[in-house]
Amino acid sequence: MRTRLVTAFIVVALLSALAATWFHTLIESYRLPAWLAEVVLGPHWLRNLRYSLPGQPPPRLVPHTAPVFFALEAGLLLAMITTVAIAVYRPVVLPVRRLAQAAQRMSGGDLSVRVEPQGRDELAQLVTTFNTMASALESKVGELEQMEARARQFAGDVSHELRTPLTAMTAVAGILHEHPDLTGDAATAARLVQREVQHLNRLVEDLIEISRFDAGTAQLVIDETDIANAVGQCLRARGWSDVGTDVPAGLTARLDRRRFDVIIANLVGNALRHGGPPVTVKARIQPGGQLLVEVRDHGDGLPPAAIPHLFDRFYKADTARTRSEGSGLGLAIAGENARLHGGLIHAGNHPDGGAVFTVTLPA
Repeated sequence: MRTRLVTAFIVVALLSALAATWFHTLIESYRLPAWLAEVVLGPHWLRNLRYSLPGQPPPRLVPHTAPVFFALEAGLLLAMITTVAIAVYRPVVLPVRRLAQAAQRMSGGDLSVRVEPQGRDELAQLVTTFNTMASALESKVGELEQMEARARQFAGDVSHELRTPLTAMTAVAGILHEHPDLTGDAATAARLVQREVQHLNRLVEDLIEISRFDAGTAQLVIDETDIANAVGQCLRARGWSDVGTDVPAGLTARLDRRRFDVIIANLVGNALRHGGPPVTVKARIQPGGQLLVEVRDHGDGLPPAAIPHLFDRFYKADTARTRSEGSGLGLAIAGENARLHGGLIHAGNHPDGGAVFTVTLPA
């Protein structure tokens, strides 16, 4: 900005000097009043270097007079232009630079930034407007953060309050489902109640887990974990005997065993519900030292438009599907657990067909 401003001043000044030279060439043939000649043609001592007075011999030109005078004139002109440019630059460009720095800090999340206005010109009005906007934005963001915190607290409180009655309902539903005297429609209703109570239990547990992530209270319990053993126990605990595994024996990593189990369970469960058999789980250590786990199915694959939203809460790739057996939070919880480890989960389609979820965790 400063270089452009100084360059513009120099160009304008040189053009002005060129125009003045043309004007001088045009006007010097006219007889001007003495005072005007002093202004337009220059002082006598300067003109005497070139012109001779009547009755006197013409002055003898000193070698290199013109270059010397040109250099002196150019240096003086450039010095004056630079001084004027710097004088104009400071009150014009510095406030704009301060505004740019404040805007950059604001974009980084510092909403308390303000700029001290100087003077009463248009730049000062711009600074005042910026400060007003920053204050309004800070206030609005603060209100939104408070509303979000209250919403998270409400979801967590409601989820915890539901656990006690749900425990009783689960026990009663189990007794009704196994009662030998219930037949026909009564037995069907008992099975329906048991299934819905189990679904509600999963939803409440997932909401409680999500509320921990939102509140920042989720913590890792890191331990040396045998990956093959952890994957095998995860599948056996849920009765998924038809899920294939390809995990080298002796493969270990330092991670939270329970949260790793949640990641694998959610990804495999999602593949079983929405993909096609067979479902496989593969794990290996990458050359960079990261643990790589792939959960793949052989179904129709993921819709390209749905891939960026798969880890959103309650997202449904099929809008016609009003509900599912899960809570709609499984993939979101898996993604949060991966991020808590310092890793991530990537969703995509395998070149040979089917969906593949790739988990990358620091080993």
